[in-house]
Amino acid sequence: MSQKQMFCYQCEQTAKGQGCTILGVCGKTPEVAALQDLLLHTLKGLTKV
Repeated sequence: MSQKQMFCYQCEQTAKGQGCTILGVCGKTPEVAALQDLLLHTLKGLTKV
C-alpha cells in the first residue's frame, strides 16, 4: 500500500498537473512543503487581523 508523505501543488511542475505526493518534482521534501503550507496559512490569518 502506498502512503502519501506529502501533497504539494504549489508550482507549475506538479506531477501530471495533480500534485506531488512522495517527493516534489522540483526536489522539495515533505518537510519543506509542510513548512511552506504553514507559512501561507499563517500569512492568510494575519491579513484578517
